[in-house]
Amino acid sequence: MIPAWNEDARKSRIKAIKAITGRKGLAMDDDTYRAMISAQVPGKRSATELSVPQLDKVLNHLKRLQERPAAGNPEEWRFVFRLATDRQPHARRIYRLAERIGPLMVPPAPVASKAYIEGIAQQMLQCDTVLEFCSPELLHKIVQALEVFCRRHGV
Repeated sequence: MIPAWNEDARKSRIKAIKAITGRKGLAMDDDTYRAMISAQVPGKRSATELSVPQLDKVLNHLKRLQERPAAGNPEEWRFVFRLATDRQPHARRIYRLAERIGPLMVPPAPVASKAYIEGIAQQMLQCDTVLEFCSPELLHKIVQALEVFCRRHGV
């Protein structure tokens, strides 16, 4: 058992946390980082205030975030290429818009998830249909809604 305030253990864990949350990892900004620490260890806002068990708790949380399948795994968008030819242009445009929306997510993702895009369509168009079963007209409306969403968020 490592003592709760062992400096070497603390330093190595803080270094690991910084590596995961840094630019090449989850790319958390300072406010998000401090909010995450506060959520894991109430009353604390910095890794330097944490004991070894608390650092382990934060580190395990960050590792779970890293292991989570990337929100918007491109594999979930394969259905786009199997759709009927009259729906493919709109579906491909939706996928390209999902690529633009992905970096807005927390944590940033290469592509927004299909569920996230369907959620936007639900909010903006009251569309309860999954993308695979939408008519070409509805897909066109979803493209328009996503373009509005992108303009609002500056992407």
